[in-house]
Amino acid sequence: MFPSWFLRSAVRGVVVFFLFLLVLNGESSAQTRQYDVIVVGGGTGGCAAAIQAGREGMSVALIEASDFVGGQITGAAVSTMDDVGRTRTGVYGEFIGRVRDYYAASGTATNICLWGGDTIAAEPSAARGILTDMLTSAGSVDILLNTRVLDAVMDGGRVVGVRTGNVDGNEGVTYMAHVLIDATEHGDLLPLTGARYRVGSSLSPNIDPETNVQDITYVAVVRKYQGGLPDGLKMPGPPPDYQKHAPKFRNTVAVSGDTWPGSYPFDIPSHNAYRALPDTRNEHLIVGDDPSTWKFITRTCINWANDYPGRPGNEPGLSVLYVEGPEYRKKIEREAMNRTLSFIWYMQSELGMDDWSVDDGQGYGGYFSNDWETSDDPLLPPEFAPILRCFPPFPYVREGRRIVGLDTLAERDISRDVTRGRAYRNYQSGLALGEYPVDVHGSHLDRYMERDLGETSDSFPRTWAGSQGVFQIPFGALIPEEVDGLIAAEKNISVSRMVNGAIRLQPVTMHTGQAAGAIAAEAVRSGLQPRHVNVPSVQLALMRSGSWIALDACEDVTSPGRHWNGVQWASLYEALPKISRRQFGVGLPITRDELSRVLCVAAGEAVDTSAGDGGMFMSNGEFSRLFRGISGSDIPFTIDESELGLDLKRGDAVSAALDLFIAHSAGDKNPAWAD
Repeated sequence: MFPSWFLRSAVRGVVVFFLFLLVLNGESSAQTRQYDVIVVGGGTGGCAAAIQAGREGMSVALIEASDFVGGQITGAAVSTMDDVGRTRTGVYGEFIGRVRDYYAASGTATNICLWGGDTIAAEPSAARGILTDMLTSAGSVDILLNTRVLDAVMDGGRVVGVRTGNVDGNEGVTYMAHVLIDATEHGDLLPLTGARYRVGSSLSPNIDPETNVQDITYVAVVRKYQGGLPDGLKMPGPPPDYQKHAPKFRNTVAVSGDTWPGSYPFDIPSHNAYRALPDTRNEHLIVGDDPSTWKFITRTCINWANDYPGRPGNEPGLSVLYVEGPEYRKKIEREAMNRTLSFIWYMQSELGMDDWSVDDGQGYGGYFSNDWETSDDPLLPPEFAPILRCFPPFPYVREGRRIVGLDTLAERDISRDVTRGRAYRNYQSGLALGEYPVDVHGSHLDRYMERDLGETSDSFPRTWAGSQGVFQIPFGALIPEEVDGLIAAEKNISVSRMVNGAIRLQPVTMHTGQAAGAIAAEAVRSGLQPRHVNVPSVQLALMRSGSWIALDACEDVTSPGRHWNGVQWASLYEALPKISRRQFGVGLPITRDELSRVLCVAAGEAVDTSAGDGGMFMSNGEFSRLFRGISGSDIPFTIDESELGLDLKRGDAVSAALDLFIAHSAGDKNPAWAD
């Protein structure tokens, strides 16, 4: 086998030759740039992918069409985190930790949203700053804003680059890389590469325009102006189509409504608490699970009664043409914008919130994905422009294109055992965790379900269940079935429509993005295509980055900690069970029988642990000699001399076994992890 440095040099040689051909064909060398990894889409998944790849020493180009990094958290203003608690690790865990630190400096609480006391919220502008800092400090990461991808550069069945143009129409640059990651909100890179994808219940290239995707929501950040509204932020009157939307508003929020969790319509404080955002100027203490404090909220997001088109699930909803047709997409987004604009009029007029309007301090007003300023759309007349310029640059997109991958997750694959707090199915190739339930906004009629994946309206959840435990995203869900050089990292991974309803939220999209970045880095290091990388090496990189990727929770293991990696490996590969639901038992002795199983999984062959004094447990000294015989001197088991006579502990055993496992699988493209 060739060494990795040789393969990497050979790959770079091929790329250089390809660039030379481009120059011969009239492409100026100044217009072509080379990176290890290109990430298309600067949303949650794209940011996490770029951060992970950059921290692993890769040169990364992060290409984003808008002027905002952060996607749904920032540019779509869904900046109250839809997590449940088990997925607060890795890049996502670091991000929310920085959010808390940012607001703690001014004594401002972040647990004020979603009616809960263990929640996280941030202003879009603050989240944007935090993510930008994480990106710029991640290594060699170039952030290319206001840059749209026009075409993919293909070399047979492999994508090797993208051609770009500036948003203002100027000529752009060709970017080349060993690996490209599609982290766009709609999966817009996929069709440019020829990769097969699903959209709605259709499978490309046979797209059925009658099938549906989930509703979008044009969120707006609003706040209470204590000294009265600034000029231009008072609505001049009802927007066009207001009367069409008003009944939905009145049935959702009313002055005399119930306090959550009552029944519709709900009162104003409950509405404000749903997507409440921190406000450093607010001197009142607000706690998400204390309704008596909700009346003091001074900043929130409109993200409840304004889904678009917002019809019941048993009626046809948003056509896949929203994803497939660029001009139709803009039209729908302007209609969604009108609906949210109408809700602001409802707030100021019917709810009596005449000192509330759009927040003019979030940094919006530059790029808009729907071109409303130049569209002459009658739904958005010029007199509303001062308010519309404070809207986010794009809406919250729940469902776009999804690759057809090596693995496709269906609802049965994420079905969870509530008593154990985890999915029934364990993927040894797992790279990321999700915890959200199946939550599909809009139509889920039987004809819009994917029968080829075994899903019908009968299998659709009838109630919103909250957390039932975690599930895994396996390696194969991020890798296209055929196209090389490409990884998915957002809502576009290989899942069914139903599972899309569980993986479209900020925590899991950041986790899948981080996994994509780790795959890309391993592909570059090894000179292999993403589908051929050594998955245990990717898993180890993620674990070393602080990600928890195993299904089982273990409260006696922390990150960074001595046995963080080993315990996860034992859980992923089912080498050693926990001693209880929440405890692995790292400090307890391991029996000889248990050790035999652990070493068999690690070495890929039976290991005799019965020799010695015949006792139930093995001493550290005996294990050190046994381990040296199995692994050789390259992987020592080190232990303090004073502990050689003590019993081998479970934590020490699995940590040593992980080193053995990585060594044994290092040269295997398709090792025992294949599910």
